[in-house]
Amino acid sequence: MDGIGKTIRKIAKNKKLNYALRTILIVLSASLVCLLLNQFGVEKENGLMVFMVAVLLISVFTKGYEYGIIGAIVSVMMFNYFFTVPVHTFAIMNPNDVALMGFFLITACISSSLTARFQKQLVIAQSSEETALRLYEMSEKFINVTGKDNIIQLGIRYIYEHTGYESIVELEGETIAPGTGKEYTSKDYLMFPIIGMVRQLGTLKVFNHNLGLAAEAEMLVKTAANQIGIALDRELIYAEQEQTKLEVQREHMKSSMLRSISHDFRTPLTGIMGDCSLMIENHSMDKHTRDDLLHDITEQSMWLMKMMENVLSMTKIESGQQFIEKHPEVVDDIVYEVQKHVIGLKNRRDFRVSLPDQVVVAEMDGKMIMQVLVNLLDNAVKHTQDGGSISLNVSYRENRVYFVVKDDGDGIEEDMKEKIFNEFVSLSDKSTDSKRGIGLGLAICKEVVEAHGGKIWVENRREGGARFTFWLEARIAE
Repeated sequence: MDGIGKTIRKIAKNKKLNYALRTILIVLSASLVCLLLNQFGVEKENGLMVFMVAVLLISVFTKGYEYGIIGAIVSVMMFNYFFTVPVHTFAIMNPNDVALMGFFLITACISSSLTARFQKQLVIAQSSEETALRLYEMSEKFINVTGKDNIIQLGIRYIYEHTGYESIVELEGETIAPGTGKEYTSKDYLMFPIIGMVRQLGTLKVFNHNLGLAAEAEMLVKTAANQIGIALDRELIYAEQEQTKLEVQREHMKSSMLRSISHDFRTPLTGIMGDCSLMIENHSMDKHTRDDLLHDITEQSMWLMKMMENVLSMTKIESGQQFIEKHPEVVDDIVYEVQKHVIGLKNRRDFRVSLPDQVVVAEMDGKMIMQVLVNLLDNAVKHTQDGGSISLNVSYRENRVYFVVKDDGDGIEEDMKEKIFNEFVSLSDKSTDSKRGIGLGLAICKEVVEAHGGKIWVENRREGGARFTFWLEARIAE
């Protein structure tokens, strides 16, 4: 039984033998049908129609017109042997039978040829449909993919899946390969240009090992190269647009910064110049008035210094350079030093400080964290009335030190919470203090805290005012 099964499988794999057996089976079946019809008195001419159907069936169930013609010849012989006088011989006595069989043979050959041609056209149409579907799928995938590497890898993968050949892409000296690591010579691959809208972007090399490419495979590879070029061109255009947009934004920010600096520096400078002129022109000025003018000059100078520090810090941040240098710092020392640099904090506001009982040490850039606290406290001074309440609470828990700056001002509007840490965002128009900022202080706070690995946020207090909180990694001093 096993040997019979192997023989059947072998016959099934041999297409020519398979088609020959189909032809014989169909002709024998048609002969049996004609014999049965003849027993029932059906004219022999109708039997030829049965053989015509058999020839058409042979053309349908086999490939090529050869088997149809062979089936037509065998059908004529069977018709001659069984149905023409004298029967059971291949002799023909009636000229009408000769003409009948001749026309049948011609008609059968033509029908077989047309059927074979139709089958071939059907196969070509199916193949074209499959190719068109693959090309459509490829185009659709390239529309949705982004990123230069993803685009190229998609093209390489698609070529390999549908042709079985590996490939690489070379873009202006840059080679992106699927990672085979094999060495190839120029005889092993075919080159296809990757062309954008205005210029050639690179080359696609398909390693076909000098075997050539079928027409369908070549069309697919060329389409893949074109799609890679279009997608890369789209990425380049998008990158250029983003770069242009970024440059425009940067120029706008620079212009805004320059306008803010020129406007906000003018007020303290005008005050300093006015105080100096009064002191120079009025030699009989009493000591108390002179001290007030000197104190005002000092405050204005400190204000200018803080704004300059913010501008310089933001310049470092935007340059992308490393602007943080961490060292172990005692938190208490930072807080005590910060209080000296905020104008009007102690003599014009009710300021309170709360520190942890333990000595807390944090890895930080002391100068930058001082600037963060100065900006937060200075922001609280600007948005509270004279005599208003401001507090700085420092606490330690779970290896973090938390800094909380609270005030009893008007608080933060809900629509400003999301953008208050952006550059050039200032609430100084509602400030109760005469000085304004250039909108960099809180942006610098966010950048510095995040550069330390911490987090900063703002929220409104139920009793009124705002609360700014940030934390840093810290530990208890041994």
